[in-house]
Amino acid sequence: MKMKITALAAAAVMTLATAVSGISAAAAGIPAAEDSNDFLLDCSSRAGYEYLGTMENGAALQAAYDCMCDAAAKFWSDTNRPLNRIASYRTYAAIPYGELDYDTACIVYLTFRNDFPIYYFADCMLVGDSKYFYLIADKTYANGSTRAKAQQDIMDYIINTAKKAEGAGSDYEKAKIVHDAINEDLEFAYDDCGDPSLEAWAHNVLGACQNGKGVCECYSRVYQAVLNYLDVDNYIVSGMAEGGDHAWNAVRLDDGKCYYVDCTWNDMLETDFYFAKGENTMSKDHTVDVPTDDPMRFFIELPDISATDYYAANLSKSRKKGDVNGDGFINITDITLVAAHIKGKKILSEGNFKYADMNADGKVNITDLTKIAAIVKGKVK
Repeated sequence: MKMKITALAAAAVMTLATAVSGISAAAAGIPAAEDSNDFLLDCSSRAGYEYLGTMENGAALQAAYDCMCDAAAKFWSDTNRPLNRIASYRTYAAIPYGELDYDTACIVYLTFRNDFPIYYFADCMLVGDSKYFYLIADKTYANGSTRAKAQQDIMDYIINTAKKAEGAGSDYEKAKIVHDAINEDLEFAYDDCGDPSLEAWAHNVLGACQNGKGVCECYSRVYQAVLNYLDVDNYIVSGMAEGGDHAWNAVRLDDGKCYYVDCTWNDMLETDFYFAKGENTMSKDHTVDVPTDDPMRFFIELPDISATDYYAANLSKSRKKGDVNGDGFINITDITLVAAHIKGKKILSEGNFKYADMNADGKVNITDLTKIAAIVKGKVK
């Protein structure tokens, strides 16, 4: 639900709220780490930042983004830091407009917010006065110990969910494993009247990481965060579905194109139909937001969206024995994976096992390793 909210006139505060914001995010491409600050980068993106740079006055837009990024990182790192008040809102930073106005600051904020899906405290409320744009957090997160627990729960959930896809050899497999894991963990969050919940946690990753339920924004944000952690290029998508605001994802799969994934609808309908769908299928009941001056509907232009659905079976037919990780090549990486499996350090997934079993004897051992090494050395084609 999206609505305009009038603030106290005495504070001259302009506000705009959106329960589902529309922006994009892609994988950060940084190796995962245990440190909390590194974890922020592992689960984040700069796709929105880069898109802002292509817009009119891009340098100013990116400068404001950087200020927001720095403020949020400090708030994440310092759980003892209190929230300030502006009118009836709780804020953790005031960002000067600089060369921007309120509407463009809103666009920057939504872009930043969706590049960092694990910032659970980054509220959907858009608040500004004549000088500053304020970063708002729900009052639920005013308590430092509450934030500390939330952040540990987020780290635990994302790392543990990502581990389920560690043995996957393709981005398709990773995306599907994470999709299935999240939908196993989550259920849709309703309020007492049977409407989608308006609780803050239901719209951020804490719905999954602490409560086991959430609305579409929760599903899409946690899916985005885990895939980012796994270094799978992906975007959160916002738009309309069945006449209402909705959020889902786009994921770049092994053919280099992006495909839509709607975890929420798949979970509610108990199906996989809305997994790895192209524009032709998805546009029948999903409408993506587009770049616009209206912050309520702002969404960056998605790249490389496939017109047709993704068919993993067709791709797997062309995959050769020895291509253990399914990247289309037989090289030292495949040798390393097989060696790790033989030593018991990292067992191959069922999907990759059959491509390592060169002689089809149901085992992966030194014989298979030797055959793959011969291919890599050019002795066998």
